[in-house]
Amino acid sequence: QFYFTPLYNVLRVLAGENDDQSPTSEEEETSFPLDRVKLVNNDDILKVAVKTDQLACFHTILSYETAKAFMCRDMEKARKCTDLYFDKFATKDLRLMYTAIYNVFYEGLVSFYFTRLTGEENCRTRAENAYTQMREWSFRSDWNFENKLLLIEAELYYTLNNYDKASICYEASIKSAREHKFIHEEAIANELAGNFFYETGHFLKAESFYAHSIKCFKKWGGFAVARRVESIVLKRFGADSWQLCPIDYAASSTISSKENLSKKRQSRS
Repeated sequence: QFYFTPLYNVLRVLAGENDDQSPTSEEEETSFPLDRVKLVNNDDILKVAVKTDQLACFHTILSYETAKAFMCRDMEKARKCTDLYFDKFATKDLRLMYTAIYNVFYEGLVSFYFTRLTGEENCRTRAENAYTQMREWSFRSDWNFENKLLLIEAELYYTLNNYDKASICYEASIKSAREHKFIHEEAIANELAGNFFYETGHFLKAESFYAHSIKCFKKWGGFAVARRVESIVLKRFGADSWQLCPIDYAASSTISSKENLSKKRQSRS
């Protein structure tokens, strides 16, 4: 109840199981028995976890809720989740707890977003600390951390208005996530790259990255998230955009990205 129900609740949202819409295709017919899970509000479970001092449960649910809020682009909720994590856990020795990896990942992404939005120095400090922690972990395992580090680094360069380096890091993060089989993080990186290129005036590239984000979210099973990205594409580019054949910028323009990363790491050591 403390661990699986919160996870199922989050999966229902990401898969669109609690939407008013029915699945729109056979692709969305999930074989996962989400409809047979006893539903309990995650906020209520969190309250019980805190009351009974179930901090491991609290930490785990917070990880789920942070990921859900970020992928649904409920950035205020994502910020509240990262604030809770920061207050309760960030000062402790993380010891590479598997859930802490994702807390730090989203801490970096959310904090850089709000740094650009508000200019708050506290957000910048927390974002840079998350980047430093992820960089430290990446030396232990490229497979698990490289794509996450590159995406946080892309957000860092975007925040610093260094668009050339940001572009390289977004594309390298996508390539790394694809090679290392983190398809949901490949989807996230594609969407953030789409946001970056759209906001910097590169509309054709943006459209291509959004298209790949939708494809990855659907393959992962996050149909509600895919529909959200589709609505962005329709709003920004119109219905005719679906007639275009997207160019795979992520596959074609990141050949030297790992070489760039390797050079930077050599300069750090």
